[in-house]
Amino acid sequence: MIDLRIGAQAFLEQLIACGVEWIFGNPGTTEQTVIDYIQEYPQLGLILALHEGVAVGAADGYARASGRLGVVQLHAGPGLGNAIGNLYNAHISHTPLVVYVGQSPQQALHQEPVLSADLVAMARPVTKWAYEVRTADEIPQVTRRAVKVATTAPCGPVLLSIPLDLTDEACLAPVLPQEPVHNGVRPDPAAIAAAARLLRSAQAPLIIAGDAVATSGAIEAVSGLARLLGAPIMEGSAFEVIADPGDPLLAGRVPARAAAAVRLAAGHDVVVAIGTRVLAQVFPDGAAPLGDAAVIHIGADDWELAKNQPALIVRGDEQACVRELLAALPGKVPDSWRARGAAVAASIEQQKAAALARDKEAWDAVPMSAQRALAELGAALPDGTCVIDEAMSSYEAAARYLPKRPGAWFRGAGGIGMGLPRAVGAQLADPSRPVVAVVGDGASMYSLTALWTAAHHHLPVTWVILANRSYRTLKLNVAAARQPGAASHQFVGADLTDPVVDFTALAAGFGVQAWRAEQPDEVAAAVSAAIQSGGPALIELIVSGEL
Repeated sequence: MIDLRIGAQAFLEQLIACGVEWIFGNPGTTEQTVIDYIQEYPQLGLILALHEGVAVGAADGYARASGRLGVVQLHAGPGLGNAIGNLYNAHISHTPLVVYVGQSPQQALHQEPVLSADLVAMARPVTKWAYEVRTADEIPQVTRRAVKVATTAPCGPVLLSIPLDLTDEACLAPVLPQEPVHNGVRPDPAAIAAAARLLRSAQAPLIIAGDAVATSGAIEAVSGLARLLGAPIMEGSAFEVIADPGDPLLAGRVPARAAAAVRLAAGHDVVVAIGTRVLAQVFPDGAAPLGDAAVIHIGADDWELAKNQPALIVRGDEQACVRELLAALPGKVPDSWRARGAAVAASIEQQKAAALARDKEAWDAVPMSAQRALAELGAALPDGTCVIDEAMSSYEAAARYLPKRPGAWFRGAGGIGMGLPRAVGAQLADPSRPVVAVVGDGASMYSLTALWTAAHHHLPVTWVILANRSYRTLKLNVAAARQPGAASHQFVGADLTDPVVDFTALAAGFGVQAWRAEQPDEVAAAVSAAIQSGGPALIELIVSGEL
């Protein structure tokens, strides 16, 4: 005998049966029954956001930091529209989310009521699957399917549109447990053998690693492959830690401009791309992004494999593929490979030293350089801190000075606006560790209401705002693309002045303690005070915006 329940109860009970603990949302009338019934289920909590983009960003941070499913609630057509930007970010970074949107009552949709929209069509470009429920009895099964699709590699957001009237109707379908998806798929032995043959003859191999290296647990295996081959590792589509930050073969990020990436690849005859796009640069040029290099593309994302460049495809779980590739290569490192690795490591060390030397040239500048501010910040962070990095124009410096540990460092993906809310979700994922988000002042304005969410729920998150009072990334991009003769042009729409944004005052208005640091020797004290406050805190670091 099935206990009588209504659609809202069936939806919530199915989420609980799938292991969900938190819903991140901004409620509206079309979700009122679901929201009202949350109080009957102490296993579930609602994290209230004041903007839908913040709800998605917080759920994204929770999912990435916990390795579990994130659940989002949005309100009808305008709410989904507000969330699209961060849904795009979650989509391209393969974050497992189930996004519930309340639709207007089904029997009146033909009248096109205010707030209604074709939610499935709106969401389709930024989700793995989007579906509108048609009967209350569908709700448990469709919710299980949504969880399965969201958590199957490559993971990603799924949208469920549920009309308001169905959440009030009786649901006779049972709520059933949902087994977790195991994504470990072994590769074809023939593909492994072909890849091993190509690598044995390589003279200058290069490894490009993406996020799936982290999510599949392949970091150690990829480092082992690099050591064996004597190959540098570069970050491709990577928003998590893809290698031990102290690995002597870790050589930084693939350039954002296609021309620079082609120049990079020109020095290598074989590229092993693992769990990454090849390549999805911000500034493509339409050519093969890795030039004439032979490519071995390893991963579980069928759409991305060999999408942009011909490649030998090794399809499967990234960890399983790399381990089987290692087993197919010589167990003892050949002397020529060992010498190659030593030369690569020496070159990388020289590049790191040169970068540090360039930083020192402006070490005592006033205002502080972003490099000096990040160095002081990194030195002041407690051990075990989880870092959310949306430093934008200072990404390379942040990589030099901030701690990067697997599972405890996450960078922005795609559009800006994820940094502030991601920290909220990361704190809920593991309340035992400090969470510090480093965000540019321009990026922070996209989701500033995340401060209120943390204050409302008493979450001890610390945000560090790098205030250069400009869209410095935009200035850098414009400067790089300018034609000869345009050097005297001013930057249009790139300065955040007149008036200057007062972040400490804004934080106070949201109930968040705040500190401002303008001198290097003020940074450590501000960090200590913020973290020891035990609540949400903001530190505004005044830094130079010079290019």
